[in-house]
Amino acid sequence: MKISLVLFILLITSAISLVTVRHDTRKLVNEIELERNKALKIDRHHTNLVTEKATLTSPSRIERLAAQKLNMKYPTSEDIILLPSPPALTKQ
Repeated sequence: MKISLVLFILLITSAISLVTVRHDTRKLVNEIELERNKALKIDRHHTNLVTEKATLTSPSRIERLAAQKLNMKYPTSEDIILLPSPPALTKQ
């Protein structure tokens, strides 16, 4: 009779432990899935930012904005002034 009671208690304890472990495992799997989704969202956002940066820093866009907003233009040959090179430094 005592052995039956001990075995029954061990069986119940084992069953409760199994249910607890499965529940914890499912919680962890759900957390992992949430973190993977966050990582994918961050990766997509990063890709969008890289694309936007490439668009904003393209040389043609910068030239267009410089001409339109800052009234800049390429210098003509009359605008260019050549300076003589400085004299070489002598060692003492």
